[in-house]
Amino acid sequence: MPTQKPSFFFFASQSVDDHLGKTSSFIWASYAGLRELWWQVRGFKENFPHLHISDIEKKFFSGLPLPGGIDLKNICIDTDWTAHELEFSKWLLFDSCTIYETWAEKVCSLVFNTNQANKCAKHIQFPNGFDTRGRANGFNLAIQLANQNKSNFVVTQFFGSLSNGKFNKWHQVQELLIGYRYFKECRNSYIHSDGKITIDILNAHTNFKQVLIMNPNLLRGSFVLPSNSIGEKIQLEIKDIILFTKIIKALIATFDAALCVSINCESLLASRLSSLVTSNIKWQNLPTDRLKREQRIHRMLSTLKIPEPVNITQVENWMIAKGII
Repeated sequence: MPTQKPSFFFFASQSVDDHLGKTSSFIWASYAGLRELWWQVRGFKENFPHLHISDIEKKFFSGLPLPGGIDLKNICIDTDWTAHELEFSKWLLFDSCTIYETWAEKVCSLVFNTNQANKCAKHIQFPNGFDTRGRANGFNLAIQLANQNKSNFVVTQFFGSLSNGKFNKWHQVQELLIGYRYFKECRNSYIHSDGKITIDILNAHTNFKQVLIMNPNLLRGSFVLPSNSIGEKIQLEIKDIILFTKIIKALIATFDAALCVSINCESLLASRLSSLVTSNIKWQNLPTDRLKREQRIHRMLSTLKIPEPVNITQVENWMIAKGII
């Protein structure tokens, strides 16, 4: 039996999950490092007010090769910590939005044909509703399309465990996407509107606030969601952005399971297994002993980070029918 049981069907989902963890660790290490530097420089300057900032820079960075300059006066003396927290929040906001957009495009390109993929990658970034022209919009359009031609094999062997996964939030996906839209509109404003509150942000803020009133336990933790007026600068709370990364993780886990039911995903699975078998002779000659044979097939699935199936014998029969083994 494999020791590792992936929580996702698509390799892109597994990669993103790993990336989120590594990025989070790096950001918080940077946060802790800057916080310590900011505090130390301020304390040093307070105790030795006569020293020029260049002398303080020598004190902290002497012998340390730096790829670029650091303006300690601006970073540590002239800037309050709340301003730095806002920058860390923006960093996480941009990274999280980009991760989800890129993941949606990659997975939808595997599930749908070229003409459908781009549209579906957009659909799963919106709650169910209507666009400005009164046309139906939202994630259900992509889910319905994926279910038009389902793979009974994938549904039977993998969908159950994926849909019951820890981070799968199918029953809350509408609410999570309403939250996603608020943060996405904030990201859009930083790109297009100088980080100021727009009517789209205001509407998205109102919608998400209403969701949280109806669903106070949407996520573990409480959102702050500061209120602002149109034209004012966006005020992101770092606590909110941490919760936003949890929204991203939940959306990926939820749609990973919801989209894998397509018949195209069965073909994807067959292609991955065929490539593995042809890559090494050890996968081509399976043992005749039943137990060892099942263990070998388990190792094949584990090597490819394919989730644990319901019935390994049925997986073997499917692989034989597909000409994989």
